[in-house]
Amino acid sequence: MPIGELAALATALFWAFTGLFFAEAARRLGALRVNLLRLPLALVFLTLTMLAGGPDFAALDGRRTAYLAASGVVGLVIGDLALFEALRRIGARLALLVMALAPVFAAAAGLAFLHERPGPMALAGIAVTLAGVAWVVGERRAGAGAARHDTRGVALALLGAACQGVGLVLAKVGMAGEVPALTGTWVRMGAATALIWALTAVTGRTRGLQVAAAVRTAWPYVLGGAIFGPFLGVWMSLVAARLTDVGVAATLMATTPVLVIPLLMVIERYRPTVRALTGTAVTVAGVALLFAS
Repeated sequence: MPIGELAALATALFWAFTGLFFAEAARRLGALRVNLLRLPLALVFLTLTMLAGGPDFAALDGRRTAYLAASGVVGLVIGDLALFEALRRIGARLALLVMALAPVFAAAAGLAFLHERPGPMALAGIAVTLAGVAWVVGERRAGAGAARHDTRGVALALLGAACQGVGLVLAKVGMAGEVPALTGTWVRMGAATALIWALTAVTGRTRGLQVAAAVRTAWPYVLGGAIFGPFLGVWMSLVAARLTDVGVAATLMATTPVLVIPLLMVIERYRPTVRALTGTAVTVAGVALLFAS
């Protein structure tokens, strides 16, 4: 059974849920509060899970810890901050379209650092899957307005895609096939949490946040988003990276915009268009190629 590929699809599904939770949380709390809360909450869940199963740090050494910490900084701090700013500047549709390039960066970094060379069928699966995702994300929805082609916003989205892909590769290098994915996720999350709070404090943005009072109005959404996103989602992403080529894993993770469609159909009574259904079918075909490769 292709456990790595299944873990990557689980990651995409978890990220679909977390997007819905955090979208509502951000509406109630603001993006800064949500961003500051999600990582430490995930770190708490990871710590409790490790304590329940018995912490396993035996394979960690200084070099591996450094790679995993760097992965957390690159992927969970720099990459996410770039994406959030891109979303503000150019909107979700164009930002997510650019972010669909993350698997390309992951495959290139995997070739450079890990000498991973996906076979012809896997490459075809990557191309078909990304085409389906791009087709779905590229649809202009009613009331969305025109995309703002802000050069800096597009550059930030590209930076976010690059950081997501490279961060995954750095994590795989850090795990080296020996560090458990849960332990690797804990190190990544710890480094990212420490840095994001330090940056916020240094820049003086912690003043007036009143996090505790604000959370009372949106705690179910913050909690749900933290569980499905930086806890389960990031953990499963490292399981996928550990067990399969990072280019393949990143491509399967990029199917989140497609997997969110059935959730929107149930939650918001969304009726998918012919374009959305076509893109979904193409994405499913690409995923089938990846599983068959």
